[in-house]
Amino acid sequence: MKTLTVYKNDGIILEKVGLADKFFLRLKGLMFKKSLDFDSGLLIVPCNQIHTFCMKFSIDVVYLDKNDNVVFVDEAVPPGKMCKMHRDAQKVLELCSGKAADAGFKVGDKLVLK
Repeated sequence: MKTLTVYKNDGIILEKVGLADKFFLRLKGLMFKKSLDFDSGLLIVPCNQIHTFCMKFSIDVVYLDKNDNVVFVDEAVPPGKMCKMHRDAQKVLELCSGKAADAGFKVGDKLVLK
């Protein structure tokens, strides 16, 4: 799986973000993983809604538009939940619970994904 680095305001926020841009990778997501490192995540493309079925831990979810602007942040989503669809989102960044607040993600933030 290809990995990306996420930048905000020219600073590195995450260095180990997996890119789920193929059907099977998107389908699998973080299901069945035991944990997620605080400095890693998963970017799902295309995506505007997620669920946390078959997950064993809570996650933070950052919804991004086509220009990588934050359109919604959902913190501490527990296992077994279907999240709300965000029509403006085209990508979803799944993070370790607590990372969105730690990184200060807010609606309108511009991220750079490389």
